[in-house]
Amino acid sequence: MSIKDQISNAQTLLGKVKMPILPQAALDLQQLFNHSAMPAPDQVKRLISMNPLLAGELVSLANQPSLLSTIDITIKDIDSAIYRLGHKKLKNYILSIYIKKMLDDHKIKGLSYHSQDIAIIAAEIARFNPFIRSDEAYLLGLVHDIGSFILSDLDENYGDTFVGRLLSHHEVEQYELKHYGTTHSALGYVIAHSWSIPNYISQTILLHHTPHICSVANDKLRNLIAIIELAHAISTLRNSTKDNDYGAEKIKTECQIILGLSDEELNKISLLS
Repeated sequence: MSIKDQISNAQTLLGKVKMPILPQAALDLQQLFNHSAMPAPDQVKRLISMNPLLAGELVSLANQPSLLSTIDITIKDIDSAIYRLGHKKLKNYILSIYIKKMLDDHKIKGLSYHSQDIAIIAAEIARFNPFIRSDEAYLLGLVHDIGSFILSDLDENYGDTFVGRLLSHHEVEQYELKHYGTTHSALGYVIAHSWSIPNYISQTILLHHTPHICSVANDKLRNLIAIIELAHAISTLRNSTKDNDYGAEKIKTECQIILGLSDEELNKISLLS
C-alpha cells in the first residue's frame, strides 16, 4: 500500500474517534511563538506562570542533563529556566510538556514510558549532531508513536501487541496494515499536522520505520530518522533479554555511520541517556 493511501486511510480512521487536541494554553503559546520567533520574555513568562504544571516542568527540564550541554547550577525559577533552555528552543520544550502530560494520562502506560524513553535518548544523540537540536529530537521522540495511542483506543488489545513488538519494531507496521489498513506512523503524521508541528518532524513520524534510511535525500530528515532509529536500538539493547540482538546491533551500526558518531560518542550516549 502506498504512503498516500495510508495517510488517506488514517484520515478516515481518525474521523471515527475523538481527535486528540492540545489544551488552549498550549495553543496560546504556539500562537505567540508563531507570531514571533523571539516573543517578548515578559509575554512568555506571563503565559507560563498561569500554568503551575508547565512552570514546574520547565524548571525540571532546565535541570535535565540529557537535554543540556552543562549543568553547574540548579535552576529553581522560571526566569532562569527560560534563559537556560533558550528562547529558540522554548516552543518545542513547551509543546513537549503538554504532549508528555497527554501521554501520562493514557491508559496504556507502556506506550507512554516507551515514548518518553526514546525522547530522552534522542535528545542525548542530538547533542552530537550538527543538523538537529536537542529540543527538536526530544519533541520528536515524544510524538513519534502518537498514532499508536489512537489504535489502542480503537482496539483494546493493540497496546499489548504494540509493546510486545517494540524489540522488533519493523514488524509493527506490517501487522497494522493487515489489521487496520493504515499505520501508527501515518496516523501520527496526520495528528502532528493538526497540531501545527513543524513539517520536518511530521515527515519523520511518517517515515521513521523506513528500512532504507540512507535513501532519504534530505539531510535533516535522514538525520532525524537515524536519531529515532538509533534511540530505538539503544533502548532495545538495554531492555532485551537476548544475549545478542543482531537486528538492533545492525541498526545501531547503520545509524552511527549516518550520524557520523565516533565509538566514544556512541558510548557516551548509551551511558548518559
